[in-house]
Amino acid sequence: MSRLTSIEIRRIFLDYFQKNNHRIIESVSLVPVNDPTLLVVNSGMAPLKPYFTGERIPSSPRLCNIQKCLRTDDIESVGDRHHLTFFEMMGNWSIGDYFKERAIKLAWELIKDIFGFDTSQLYVTVFGGDSKMPDISSDEESFKIWQQIGISEEKIVPLGMKSNFWGPAGTIGPCGPCTEMFIDRGVELGCRKENCGPDCDCGRFLEIWNAGVFMQYYLHGDGSLTELPLKSVDAGAGLERFAVILQGVDSVYETDLLAPITEKVLSGADDSTKIRSIRIIVDHIRGVSFMVADGVLPANIGREYVLRRLLRRTFLHANLLGIQLEEIVNLAMTVVTMFAQFYPELERNRETIKYVISAESDNFEQTMRRGRRELEKVLSHSPSIIKGEDAFRLQDTYGFPFGLTSEVAKERGLQLDEEGFKVCLEEQRKRSRLKRGCKS
Repeated sequence: MSRLTSIEIRRIFLDYFQKNNHRIIESVSLVPVNDPTLLVVNSGMAPLKPYFTGERIPSSPRLCNIQKCLRTDDIESVGDRHHLTFFEMMGNWSIGDYFKERAIKLAWELIKDIFGFDTSQLYVTVFGGDSKMPDISSDEESFKIWQQIGISEEKIVPLGMKSNFWGPAGTIGPCGPCTEMFIDRGVELGCRKENCGPDCDCGRFLEIWNAGVFMQYYLHGDGSLTELPLKSVDAGAGLERFAVILQGVDSVYETDLLAPITEKVLSGADDSTKIRSIRIIVDHIRGVSFMVADGVLPANIGREYVLRRLLRRTFLHANLLGIQLEEIVNLAMTVVTMFAQFYPELERNRETIKYVISAESDNFEQTMRRGRRELEKVLSHSPSIIKGEDAFRLQDTYGFPFGLTSEVAKERGLQLDEEGFKVCLEEQRKRSRLKRGCKS
């Protein structure tokens, strides 16, 4: 298997689906349009939801693109080999056109014949039924299709709702059972347990493609499911994860999509052994740059708070590594230079990105100075645990966010009374409601 650049991976993917009668569509903003169920676009299909419900008719029943995405659920997971908040999703869709068999065969041909993945390392998962969804049967059809293609039965793994029922993108919307493709990266990268498999989160098995979410249902606000008017397919493959395998590297941070940023962080760090901190900075500064380019500005609610949180985590870990905060601006400019050929909004908003990061770093410096002084006082009295009421006071009185207290606790190996913090927070909310004259 020859080493491919990310530019080549993009081109091969889009060319393949275009030759298979898919229309290429543009990536849209990370800010959702007319979708209050989402803070940010978190998947390739999120902007296409009206097509799956039949509310709108697409320009073609077959579509493909590379969509910029950001997943807030993964913020705390960033730091391992492959989790990211911002990523690029290579997607292909059938809107009421082909279904399971064609979707699986398209994925197999691209993986095996076009990209040349080592299919001996490949495992696939299918929906195996779930007691929480007694009315939806296991996906025997997909199981049989994979067998017919040539995947041995022991490498086809039926899993339940948590792993193999995808969606919706948001709180309500289209969803359905799915089939995913994993690469076994070797025992040495895993937990070494006998039952280790694609559903284990040890890192040995890397999901490279959700080869087909079979959009058959609509999830309503009350938790009920109804049949969609069309049977459709939503398939998505992370560009960064493809690059890990096709470039023969250990992590997404060593691919050509992130390595230039990683190298700059390493060159400015006093301590290069804190791998988790390095990866957090690399991931977050890329996500921040894209969010600001799409018009998001820091604030304390909604997607604006997501941006502020990413920035504060970036600054905190820069501080832990001995990186000057002004260097964070230079990292963002590296992001702009690297990705502007695909996302010109980055270049158009270069100065805004600089300004936002600089302004937030000034605010952060002041907050950190105040908060750290008080945190050190707390630790002088209880050196092994940060009590919930102390964490709450740091946030409420000194503006030192709980997230930063949590990061400091992790770095120092301290216990943090998160439940105690939540109790204090809820008591404050109750007091606020009483002041406003509210009874509940």
